[in-house]
Amino acid sequence: VYVKIAQHCAQLDYLLPKAYTTAFAACLDDARRSSWEDVVAVVREDLGAAPDEAFDSFEREPVASASLAQVHRAVLRGESVAVKVQHRGLA
Repeated sequence: VYVKIAQHCAQLDYLLPKAYTTAFAACLDDARRSSWEDVVAVVREDLGAAPDEAFDSFEREPVASASLAQVHRAVLRGESVAVKVQHRGLA
């Protein structure tokens, strides 16, 4: 809940001082990152295969991470894609 409030405050640059919006901006795309083991488990649960099996390539380090999910670069059938992987344990 607090992360969501901080994310909202980060976007209120028309209302809050810059120091506040800058401090809260980290909550937009630099939240807790899931471990590689959790990423593999979630992708396997959702797609029925590990990331290295489901995609031509899959970057282990996420491009960004937010409160509910993180985004990884991957290649699927020769095309660059972004894969959003939900953090484990969220309903």
